[in-house]
Amino acid sequence: MSQIVRSKELPGCSRCGQETVLTTAAMPKKDAFGQRIVLELCKACDADKPAAAALVDYFATGGGHDPARSQEGARLLMEWTKEGMAAHGWHWVETGARP
Repeated sequence: MSQIVRSKELPGCSRCGQETVLTTAAMPKKDAFGQRIVLELCKACDADKPAAAALVDYFATGGGHDPARSQEGARLLMEWTKEGMAAHGWHWVETGARP
């Protein structure tokens, strides 16, 4: 089951400690050590990752407040999720598709 929880405050980045986290996403499975996998979108840490940097730029240019850009935001969010999943050895597979 997927769930979206909104918060007015986000914790500091677990990687750099700065207050530069834009969003987080908890994956539905745990890692090999039984720990919950949480993707963080951090302006400081993710600037060198293509999909993450594009999503940071989207938010920085007001995309999150512009309904006309919602399709762009959805696409960027999906690409960021795929990029983060790949960093943990996971890969997105379309429903009904074969690997």
